[in-house]
Amino acid sequence: MNSETDTTGPIDAVITWVDGNDPEHRRRRMLALNQEDAAASLPIASRGDDTRFLDNGELRFCIASIRTFAPWIRNIYLVTDRQCPDFLTHEVRLKHNISLVDHADIFTGYEWALPSYNSRTIETALWRIPGLSENFVYFNDDFVVTAKVHPDDFFIGNRIVARGEWSRMKSDGRWYMLVSRVANFLTKKLLGITRTMHLLLQMRSARLAGFSRSYYRVDHVPHPVHKPVLESFFSGNKELFEQNIRYRFRDIEQFSAIFLAYHLKIVRDEAELVPPDDVMMVHGEMDRPLWLDKKIRRIENGQVRFVSLQGIEKMGGKQRRRLEEVLTDVTGLDF
Repeated sequence: MNSETDTTGPIDAVITWVDGNDPEHRRRRMLALNQEDAAASLPIASRGDDTRFLDNGELRFCIASIRTFAPWIRNIYLVTDRQCPDFLTHEVRLKHNISLVDHADIFTGYEWALPSYNSRTIETALWRIPGLSENFVYFNDDFVVTAKVHPDDFFIGNRIVARGEWSRMKSDGRWYMLVSRVANFLTKKLLGITRTMHLLLQMRSARLAGFSRSYYRVDHVPHPVHKPVLESFFSGNKELFEQNIRYRFRDIEQFSAIFLAYHLKIVRDEAELVPPDDVMMVHGEMDRPLWLDKKIRRIENGQVRFVSLQGIEKMGGKQRRRLEEVLTDVTGLDF
């Protein structure tokens, strides 16, 4: 895929970001967490961990990579909670067509859902960004593009390009929940690894689109989203929208609007399913030093196009500096 003319209409990028290092944000978050705990049904154990909100500087690489390797992106919308990163000066935002979008902007009419410290809640309302293009690419702030990409790497006409593979649907009954909660505790206690129940989230989202035996498991990669498919779904299922945004912190009962959007397109036969051959995760908690070195070399040599940075605060200082040096050089970071 390399044509820049197969997709009609503009394509925007949406990034969600929070600076959990901000003392005021942390104070508000802890206050909300204490109030929420009493009402939560099956909360995710890591939902209030500081690591979920840390700002490790990945956003700079994310934005620089979009402008270097996807210059056809029209606007970049940065969704925040009354915050703005220091490096995004007025001049930088003008130069790179970056707009700040506050949570209040996407929850108009649903102000009761704020404040929210839950990415799944925020993602449920991203399609409500004023002026957002019909086709947009959703980035977590730790996603980095590391080689040139084209519009048809994400959209072909009205079809999305989905990077992943089919997986068997598992039960998510009470026993599954109990086993998962025990596994969460043990991996955190013994290995220092935080489990996020990500696959359960994908399965639950696929079921809403009508899948029962299998689901399309998507990797940590920038997500192509067709806005009208979510507009139409939530227009006919307003109670699901309201139910999903009522959680201020991550909860087992939630689904993902992003993975729902994938499966709604798949069920309509409006998706190109491709293997995630150009995707790589760099994980500071799980990758051993030699493996990290190999992954950094792959980025440097242009062997992957999409990189997800997870837990880089857990990396050794020397390796982290090396990773950041390579990313600075690859993305052409200049702010």
